[in-house]
Amino acid sequence: MKKRKIALDIGDKRIGVAVSDPFGISITPLEPIQNTKEAFEKIKSLVEEYDVDTVVVGLPLTLKGEEGEQAKKVRKFVNKLQEYIPNIPIQFIDERFTTSLANQHLKQTTKKSKRKQKVDSLSAVYILKTYLERPNTV
Repeated sequence: MKKRKIALDIGDKRIGVAVSDPFGISITPLEPIQNTKEAFEKIKSLVEEYDVDTVVVGLPLTLKGEEGEQAKKVRKFVNKLQEYIPNIPIQFIDERFTTSLANQHLKQTTKKSKRKQKVDSLSAVYILKTYLERPNTV
């Protein structure tokens, strides 16, 4: 049986999380995780709970497609995360515009007061959707 994929949108304060079904057809946003020391254990437990075989992480590139300061922070976070889930591959995917897409969607569907708490995980949904739509990824 195929396993699920989980996506992370790593920000300075929160980490957006989304998980696929085992067949890569549907994606569900999960509650965002606070970006604290406990985040690594929480991600590890989600990987175990959902029987995940791949973690997909959005890499925030600049508009020129280069890695800036935020991308360096994400890579540093992922290096530490790999210690918690050593047998699970972590794939990076260009996440440019995912937050913009998420905000645009939420403006049309969600009250302003609720948008901030949903944008991170919706961004993770877009990251995972992009990953799953690439050839040979499911």
